[in-house]
Amino acid sequence: MLRVDVAKHVPDEDRPFIGFHADLTPADLLEALRGWWVGRPEKIAQAGILPVTLGGFIVAVLTGLSSWDSKLTDNGLIRHRFDARLAGYISDLDTAINMITTGTADDLRIAELLLGKRLKSTSGGPIAYVTVAAHQPASGVSGR
Repeated sequence: MLRVDVAKHVPDEDRPFIGFHADLTPADLLEALRGWWVGRPEKIAQAGILPVTLGGFIVAVLTGLSSWDSKLTDNGLIRHRFDARLAGYISDLDTAINMITTGTADDLRIAELLLGKRLKSTSGGPIAYVTVAAHQPASGVSGR
């Protein structure tokens, strides 16, 4: 998961904002969230889904993270920016209106399941790796 702060302007040629704000356009929001982050890009891409949290609540969901760009920054850190789709985001934090954007049927289903939910993690930094148990149907329920 990606833990962000409230969006702020940045002097970056790749994006005008960093972080999350419900008033950003979907295009600005995608650019503000998809990079440049320090992390293990192979592991993030393998998951294929990057829930974005603000204050522990999932406010956006990025999918399609199969490729990325990397750069070495002035402070010696290697940062990564992912090719991604904005599957969905919260457009109103007071009433938790889920805005499902474009993507595959799986993208939209995942966004619907995750948006507005609380996601806890224990590791520090903006990228935190969490394990989510697979949903198992209740005993006697076939799921069909």
